[in-house]
Amino acid sequence: MMVWRIGQLLDLAEQVEWVRASGFEALSFHASPGVPGVWRGVHPQALDSPQRRALRQQLAGFSRREVHAPFAMALSPADPLATVEALAPIVAFAGEVDASIVTVHAAAPDAEAEMGDWHRALDGLDALACQAGVTVGLENLPETPWFQGPRLPHVGVTLDIGHWCSAQLAGLEPAGSLEAAILCLGDALVHVHAHDHDGTHDHVEVGTGQLDWGSLIRGLRGISYDGFLCLELNPDLVSPEGMRRSLDALRRAASESAPTK
Repeated sequence: MMVWRIGQLLDLAEQVEWVRASGFEALSFHASPGVPGVWRGVHPQALDSPQRRALRQQLAGFSRREVHAPFAMALSPADPLATVEALAPIVAFAGEVDASIVTVHAAAPDAEAEMGDWHRALDGLDALACQAGVTVGLENLPETPWFQGPRLPHVGVTLDIGHWCSAQLAGLEPAGSLEAAILCLGDALVHVHAHDHDGTHDHVEVGTGQLDWGSLIRGLRGISYDGFLCLELNPDLVSPEGMRRSLDALRRAASESAPTK
């Protein structure tokens, strides 16, 4: 479960306990203070060493943890090397709290002339992730789909399936299924953000939109995916009860798509 706000709960500790009590196995949060009164994450630069240790202990009961890098630190062709430098403390922080995934928004270059700095940036990000003991997943955005993603030892792709659907609706994705897209990614896929898309909005309750969840599960089975799926739901569109229903719906989809013996 990605926490930023659950109903009216803005305190991070309350969100974490709600997620735990609701039966989620893993937890994701933003490495950003958020927007006062709207949503909340964690501001790494404001935490001293004892506070970081306390946060690590608070998250210890979850099987896996994801840190979402600040939106302002999206990796793009404009100045990717500077972005990697800015991401360095975020990646190090993720390692300190025992996260396994750091998700970074990314838009790959179109021009061949920009590829040199881009690959140097990815190499630098890979080195940072290696040092911190984490894996970085570069997330596809609705306007910049990503299916020729990198595969470095510590850098891969975070597939946001709602963003994939938005890109497909806008004609930016080649025709095909979610299963085919996942098979194309193969072992470059290191993480998944899961939410439904109703044709207008993404980040809505699972089962209330048009995404083919069976296609998702078949694709993940097809690449022997061993990561986790993060429910990333818009708290303005999904109630706490809808978040719990989404967890149940996703588990049902996995069960119904299980291979027959």
